[in-house]
Amino acid sequence: MGEEEVFKQKFLPGIIKLGIITLLIGVLLSFVPALYLYTQGIIPSGHQIAVGFGLIFAAVAAFYFVEPISYYPILGIPGTYMSFLAGNISNMRLPCAAVALESAGVAEGTNKGSIIATIAIAVSIIVNAVILLIGALGGAVVMSNASPSVLHAFDFILPAIFGAIFGQFALRNYKLAGIALAIGVILNVTKVIPGWGVLLVCIFGTVAISRLMWEKGMLGPKE
Repeated sequence: MGEEEVFKQKFLPGIIKLGIITLLIGVLLSFVPALYLYTQGIIPSGHQIAVGFGLIFAAVAAFYFVEPISYYPILGIPGTYMSFLAGNISNMRLPCAAVALESAGVAEGTNKGSIIATIAIAVSIIVNAVILLIGALGGAVVMSNASPSVLHAFDFILPAIFGAIFGQFALRNYKLAGIALAIGVILNVTKVIPGWGVLLVCIFGTVAISRLMWEKGMLGPKE
């Protein structure tokens, strides 16, 4: 049995089965706080539930489609299950997987890339749990004594991470990176569409343009 058959017939079926089970358990456990409030007699009305659902849906509906599609090439199937269960995808799981793939010299979207990303994400989850424990025990004391300038600096962590990831992949093809950056800048400056629409257009627009460039032979290795 070759590498491809082992990956698809031996490795993935168990991962998919376990991934579905753990995610379903996670979904059920997410209702525990609501059930606890129910036992305490705190019961919102149907209107309040509908309003709350509407607000959350409007805020995250686009991500329901965007994140699995845009993150999957780097995370792979096992990494996708792990990341969406553990959380912190954009600011931790995705960067860890991307750096691991780059360091190992393995292309994303391949079987080897999926395994490398899985290992990186698993390590990040373990380290994250340890750091969270330390942070829960001593972080509040440190943050309470930090200066306002230090606290304000935390607002730039996520943009810095995204900028580093963009730079990493921009080195592969400057033309496509420039186009993707131009789309994002133009849409954010002109504000012709809402924020959630900017995300959709940036991601799927860049995918469509890269596909067109590839078909016309314009999308080669980095220049």
